[in-house]
Amino acid sequence: MTPTLFALLERVHGHLALLGLALLMHPIVSLMRRKGVPWWTQATADLAALLLAAPFGLGWWIYSDYRAHVKGGLYATKSPALPAFETKEHLAVFAMALAIAGTLTLRLAGKDPGGRRTALALLLSAWCCGVVTGVIGMWVSAVTTHAW
Repeated sequence: MTPTLFALLERVHGHLALLGLALLMHPIVSLMRRKGVPWWTQATADLAALLLAAPFGLGWWIYSDYRAHVKGGLYATKSPALPAFETKEHLAVFAMALAIAGTLTLRLAGKDPGGRRTALALLLSAWCCGVVTGVIGMWVSAVTTHAW
């Protein structure tokens, strides 16, 4: 992969996640304010979960060179970016899994008040994990230069 293509895909990766987090706010706010689940709340939850899964898959693909070639060098230099990057990756998995779980809970149990509360908790947790992931990702991107 060329450095230019990597830079482009890295930015797409981050922007998709940002769009997913922005869209995830709609079902969260809707579940806080409404007693039912309108179709658009379910639709935005579905789309937000997809928009959080897409950058996860893209990141898995574009960071394969990082895992194969750069990570060892970061270990050797004891860069503070290494644990931050690894933390970001783990939080991204949590955000995606929580968003999907919240969306499925909303779809399967959204008619029940307990199901809506559970979906809200899962979606809000996904959003919080996603925001922390994004902040860490911006910091890591700012303090590191990629060697590939």
